[in-house]
Amino acid sequence: MDMLELIKSRRSIRRFEKRMPEKELIMKCLEAATWAPSATNQQPWEFIVLTGTALEKVNLINQENFAERMQSLDPFSGLPEEYGKRQQDIFRANIEAAEKDGFDPKDYLEKTLRFCDAPAAVYFVTHKRDDNQYVLSNAAAIENFLLAATAQGLGTCWLSVVIVCQQDVKEHLRISPEKELIAGIAVGYPATDSAFNTFDRTRVPADQITIWLE
Repeated sequence: MDMLELIKSRRSIRRFEKRMPEKELIMKCLEAATWAPSATNQQPWEFIVLTGTALEKVNLINQENFAERMQSLDPFSGLPEEYGKRQQDIFRANIEAAEKDGFDPKDYLEKTLRFCDAPAAVYFVTHKRDDNQYVLSNAAAIENFLLAATAQGLGTCWLSVVIVCQQDVKEHLRISPEKELIAGIAVGYPATDSAFNTFDRTRVPADQITIWLE
């Protein structure tokens, strides 16, 4: 597949088959992640793969602690108008998809806190820094992982909501306080007949958001 075609075919998958992806496939995707660029080649990433009972326990931790942890956060305030509009558009698309799939939209948040009920999940972990170098390096690694998963026939969903309770998750997984969770990724085989996975997506054309100086 052409690289640009692969990039455009990647999408956030929110309903998965129950079958577990082969360990070898997930490791291939993590290997791709390690080839991302990083500041002075420090490669500041670690991966925690969760399946089975381990994943169920983390899902429960997220569900039980999310409301309390969110009290100190206000992630949607101060959004530029055009960003807020696109955010509302995707919320609306997911609510419509939930209704088409026979899923109560009120339960959508709970579903995302459970990694969209995917059979596997990956946390990207790095050391804390005052600047954003390690966050940016991990973002590049995450994109490599997502694209490699798409190329292998897997579905993924990059979820920021599953790091809201990272203090609780880190304590449970015995992760050093000096480290932080950058993102959680749901991983599995996409449910191909789900409205969650097939609704039309949009992107702002590059020529509308590019300034070209000569």
